[in-house]
Amino acid sequence: MGRDVELRLKGHLYEIRSVNDEILESRQGYPAAEEGYRKTLESVVAVAGPELMDEMAAFIKEYIERNEDRPANKAVRTEARSRVSKAGYPADEYLNAA
Repeated sequence: MGRDVELRLKGHLYEIRSVNDEILESRQGYPAAEEGYRKTLESVVAVAGPELMDEMAAFIKEYIERNEDRPANKAVRTEARSRVSKAGYPADEYLNAA
């Protein structure tokens, strides 16, 4: 992963954390969720590129805003696997484990 993509990933995680704090006003359980989101976003970028990673980060933020809850990482991986497949890329082992 290139430095620019790594910075984009960190930026997305920061934005997700900010939305979490604003909407849920709690970080209880967030560190584990963030680790799962990070792994999923890394997997997506490795398989399908940074644009799809951007889409998945937006999906997570929108989910939190719409549902006032964090999505389970399994649900995020399932959504990522679906989007990766629709984009014409084979899902990796991590995404397929969802």
